[in-house]
Order: sequence, then structure tokens, then C-alpha cells
Amino acid sequence: MRLLKNKNKKKALKIHFLKYIYAAGITVFVLAAGFFGYRAYNYIIYKKKLFVLKKISITGKDISYAEKVKVLRLAGLYKGENLFNIDLKRVSRLIASDRWIKDVTVYRKYPDKVVIVLKKRKVFAIVNKENLYYISQSGYIMGKVNSTIGYNYPVITGLNKDDLNNYFNKIKKAIYFLNISKSSVISNYISEIHLEKDNGIVIYTNNGTLIKFGIGRYKNKLKTLKRLFYEINRIHLKYKQYINLEYKDEAVIAVNSGSRVLPADYKKTAIPSDIFK
Repeated sequence: MRLLKNKNKKKALKIHFLKYIYAAGITVFVLAAGFFGYRAYNYIIYKKKLFVLKKISITGKDISYAEKVKVLRLAGLYKGENLFNIDLKRVSRLIASDRWIKDVTVYRKYPDKVVIVLKKRKVFAIVNKENLYYISQSGYIMGKVNSTIGYNYPVITGLNKDDLNNYFNKIKKAIYFLNISKSSVISNYISEIHLEKDNGIVIYTNNGTLIKFGIGRYKNKLKTLKRLFYEINRIHLKYKQYINLEYKDEAVIAVNSGSRVLPADYKKTAIPSDIFK
């Protein structure tokens, strides 16, 4: 009986020893593979320089050569840099520091290229804040007005920079009006949009006509303005460069004989051609 137990013990020790040797062998193999794999990786990547930066592609709508050069400087990339060492998030942040860039995507294209995809902010209007600045449709200030980009944008005036809360509310209101006026009869003729102290809106057109919209109901007032212009053209009315739309569904214009109030439903109303004589 004792002899059987000794045999079982020896057998168990032998199995345990073999397991130990097997585990140790696997460990040594893994470590060796890792070591030589790391050495091979360094040799291929760094010594042989298989994945180094040779090309940078910058794409995007309406991106000029000068803007591409500016983006290259911001990116901080250099020729011969190891592609694996490039921090793409850092490059994106550096490029996005340019206020004209709305979105930027940066990715590697093996074996030797980095691709930068840009989306620019578009100029929507100009804001008068001590100096003239371009702003986007969301009200984001991009930079000072210059002759390269031009001046052919509506200018927002009547802002008080000392009252920041009211300042931003007025910009928001001006942008809203410019947006809804895109499909109106004055869409391409707004030279200046002025915010009055009572938050009423006054428009100056390219030909110098002053149009007072007052406060609220702007969509209806734009429709009234359209009907007014229709009737003015129909009866060949000569009027001064002043239109007042502050009143509900009515338009006041200045003619040679003084101001007259016209009803809003011009098409339904028969107006004698000599009424303003």
C-alpha cells in the first residue's frame, strides 16, 4: 500500500515538473519573440525608414494656395518625420486655432502621406465693433475686414460693446433677419442693417433707400414690402428713399406731396394712378 502511494507521489511530481518546464519554456519564447520583434520593429520603422512623411495633401472647398501654406505652418509637420510619431489630434488642434477653419480632419495614408481635409467658415456679414470684422452665419468673429476678401457684405451697426448681453442679442437678431430676408425682394440689396436703441431694425439698401421694419413680424413685413414694390412699379410711382413698415400690414412711403399710407392688400385694391399727384 505504501509502495503504491510513493509511486503516485512521484508521478504527480513528475507531471508538476513537466508543467513548470512547459510554462517556463513558453515564457522564455514569448519574451524572446517580444524582444526580437521589438528590435525588428525598430529596425524596419526607424533604421530602414519605411514609413516617413514625404507628402502632405490639403483639400477642401475654396482653399487658396496662400491658405494651404498657412495651414502647413500651423500643422508643425516636417519632411522625414516618422509617420507613427505624428500626433494627429495635436495637428488638428493647431490647425483649428485658425478662426477661418470650421472643421479639420487629419489622417495618415501609408506609406508616406498625411492628408488634411478642411472646411472653411463662410463670411455672412460684417460687424462694426471699433473696427470692421467678418462674422459667420452663427455670429462667430473670424477676422478684420480686408481688401482681399472684400466689403460686399451687409454691415451690422447700432451695437454697444459696453452692454455685452444686449450686444450679442442684437447680433443674433440681425443674423435672424438676414436669414429670413434671403428669399425676399431685398435679398441682394441690403447694404447695412442697423439695430436701434429700442431693438427695432432699419435697413439701408445699396441705392441708399432707408426701410424701417421696427420690432417683430418681420416675415409679414417682408411680404408687405414685396406687395408695395409691385404696386409702385404698377403705377410708376416716384417716391423718396424712405419706406416705413413699422405699422401693422401697412407701408408708409415719402412722395413729393408728403407721406401716404397704402393698404397691405394692394392687389385687391384699385388705386387711381393720380392719387399721389
